[in-house]
Amino acid sequence: MWLILIIFLSFGIKVLWSKYAKERVLNVFLYPGTIVHECSHAVMCLVTGATITEFNLLRLEGAEIKYDRPKIPVLGDFLIVFAPIAGCAAVLIAISFLLDNPVTIKTAVPKDIEFTADGFFAFSKETLDTIRETLFSLWNGAEYKDPRWVGFMIATIIFTVSMAPQKGDMKYLIPGIVILALASFFVGKYVGFWGTRWFTDRVDVFWAVVNLAACMLLTFLFLSAVGIGIYLAVKLTTDKKRPGG
Repeated sequence: MWLILIIFLSFGIKVLWSKYAKERVLNVFLYPGTIVHECSHAVMCLVTGATITEFNLLRLEGAEIKYDRPKIPVLGDFLIVFAPIAGCAAVLIAISFLLDNPVTIKTAVPKDIEFTADGFFAFSKETLDTIRETLFSLWNGAEYKDPRWVGFMIATIIFTVSMAPQKGDMKYLIPGIVILALASFFVGKYVGFWGTRWFTDRVDVFWAVVNLAACMLLTFLFLSAVGIGIYLAVKLTTDKKRPGG
């Protein structure tokens, strides 16, 4: 659920920024994230046997990768389009480690979902409550004078927005995440690795990054919507004052 939220938030913000921001400025700002995004695609292309037909990272107006269909059907397509999410998350984890964890994020994972209507709503409420708590604690504890905190926030903006998939990737990404979530739940529940220390530690790290990404993206979406609204209101007012308008 939280992964799907991040996908739609990052995609929405990327669309908004692309429409109203200067393209060259936006491309320069997001360029580090673009490199990780496209390289993640490339690595997974090699893993799944997809032939890369074009790979260009040097164009600021739009680095891109083109590839043929992978040799692993269906799963290969999902892994290729999911790779940038994992790649950008991994980079954020590495940056946080290098900066000595300048931001503390709640890592408590919501309880297992019960496959009932009440279970789904309870899980949704707990997830949203966790994100809300983290959002307030994140900004209430902001260290604006700490270069590590500022640097990590900038990196978070770049790499969370760079997680955004292409529109055509959605047909593989969303169903794949739903199937992966269901498979992980049942395998973990009935095979028994869900409660192991190895798995729990990695889920905690994953949830911390996802929680941070969701909080930051919600903040960006709100600020972007407010900024664009003010811009459009000023533009509309200015146009009406022009003679003959």
